[in-house]
Amino acid sequence: MMTPGMAGAATTVFTGTLVQTFGLRGDLTALAISFFLGLLVWAEKGVPFLQRFMFYLVNSVTIFAVSTGLNEAGVAATKSPERVQHEQRWAAPEGDTDQFFQSWFR
Repeated sequence: MMTPGMAGAATTVFTGTLVQTFGLRGDLTALAISFFLGLLVWAEKGVPFLQRFMFYLVNSVTIFAVSTGLNEAGVAATKSPERVQHEQRWAAPEGDTDQFFQSWFR
């Protein structure tokens, strides 16, 4: 299976794109994509069903946790003091949602 870091990064990219383009809720979109990427566990046929199901749950939740952490790190990085001063100086319009990293939990 893909590493959770790589799958979490992919989930962050997919979710950020869908949220910015279609205005979807970030939290539910990231959760759905995480569980979709977790389906790779089911490709292994030699492992008992219960064990695969537990791996599916743990991997999907781990992917979701990594993706939300990456998104929050991106939000914090885009709100650095230099950026805040720049926005104050140039008076960014209110409600500007053209940023890739946005808070998923509102």
